[in-house]
Amino acid sequence: MAGSKETVSRLLPARLSNWLRRKRINTLEAAGGATRITPGVVATAMSRKTAAARGATRRVVLKAVPPRVVNKLRRRRATRAYLDALSWELLERETRLDYLEGRVAARRDGFYERMVHDVLERTEIILQELDRRIEGLTARSGERFQSLDEQLAALRDELARLRTEAAGDPPSPDGEAAGAGADAGAEAVEHPTTAAR
Repeated sequence: MAGSKETVSRLLPARLSNWLRRKRINTLEAAGGATRITPGVVATAMSRKTAAARGATRRVVLKAVPPRVVNKLRRRRATRAYLDALSWELLERETRLDYLEGRVAARRDGFYERMVHDVLERTEIILQELDRRIEGLTARSGERFQSLDEQLAALRDELARLRTEAAGDPPSPDGEAAGAGADAGAEAVEHPTTAAR
């Protein structure tokens, strides 16, 4: 094949031959350092060459087509790209699994024991982590409830004090008298016209 290239380069004018050589080198460099021009390399080169025209066409079409259709096309394109990436990932996983399964099948001695041991270890680690999280949540919620109880007790004391002050009774040291005074004070606050009579 090298002989035919040399023959063609001799028959063609020097400028055309040099231009073709430069185009070939540029195409191979654009393909990431490929050594041969294949249909894939040509498609990549054509895609790069027509990228500007395709971009301009895309912009014109986006202006002309309704937004609903544009969104549908974008969704379809994004879904296709996602499924393509997912298929490559699944293929890679499947290949790795095949390799691992082959290695495991080659070493059957104690495989099930090791597998059960690994599963139990992982389960134990997960249970410990869940237990730690549950204890943390319990402690935090317990602290919150305790602080809420303290706040509620302080508010009740303050309410009882205010009720006794509103009723005109001096605050008493024992809680029962304060409670009775608080009930009377509450009635006075709720019905000021009846308390005045």
